[in-house]
Amino acid sequence: MVRTRRFQLGVSAVVWLGTLAVPAWAQGSGAQPPAPEAKSAAPAARAPGPATDTPPGPLESQPQRTSQAVLAATRIRDGDALMRERRYREAAFAFLDAEHAAPDHVEARFKLGNALAVLGYYARAIEEWEAASRLTQDAAIRQSAQDNITRARVKQGELGASPQAVGQPPGSGPVADTTRAQARRAYEQGVQHISQRAYAPALQTLTQALQQEPLLTVAYIARGSANIGLRRYAEAAADYQFALKLEPDAASPLYGLAEAYRALGRNLEARELYERYARSTAADVRPELKEESRQKAERLR
Repeated sequence: MVRTRRFQLGVSAVVWLGTLAVPAWAQGSGAQPPAPEAKSAAPAARAPGPATDTPPGPLESQPQRTSQAVLAATRIRDGDALMRERRYREAAFAFLDAEHAAPDHVEARFKLGNALAVLGYYARAIEEWEAASRLTQDAAIRQSAQDNITRARVKQGELGASPQAVGQPPGSGPVADTTRAQARRAYEQGVQHISQRAYAPALQTLTQALQQEPLLTVAYIARGSANIGLRRYAEAAADYQFALKLEPDAASPLYGLAEAYRALGRNLEARELYERYARSTAADVRPELKEESRQKAERLR
């Protein structure tokens, strides 16, 4: 389990939770959350194919898991800053990144729950607090999580059958049509940059897309490809892993994650992912990559 340090949150970012004698990041204040934006769902755009030009061997000196822990700590700091600025959707995105980089990070999960609650996603927030409680032996944190869960369930009862009450994730519930349209435009621009091998601009525009629609799966896949192009393999792995969490049956993240793991020297895991891609019948499978996956898996035996 990744150890959680008692970071000082610095402000009352969790704007509706109660204050307890617990670590600063497990506290909050008593104001009400902002009203969610208008809800509307739109079909996901098609993601570009996974990156295919990864070097064949380990190119990073530190273990991949260390890189992921560093990434998690960085994204938690980003989320804290965004919460202070009341940019709650972007903060949720940052904490999602941190959780995915280090799934056992108590602070990341607790703070993600806080951000989701402020946005009105009470069922999802409860899941995060319950996970944080299971991952820690700190009695004060567990009590704070339980108190938050109790408050969230009261809110669920007040909201009845609203999208928030049934736990719709950010990006598929209260995201305004205009915001979603902006996210799709940024995504499409990022894909265009990737096709031109302009990976740095692609990374920037795809990150903008995800800030506007935090659970846009195709944007995670595309950003993973941009990170591969920039040899940012730990970050690419985090993007592909989270895409798989959002769409477990998708094939593109399997190949991309295999490429990232192969570059990081995690060959056994890479081989398994190549084999899974070769067996996949998902709609986004590319026939030429199925054969390539079989060959790469065989070479890693």
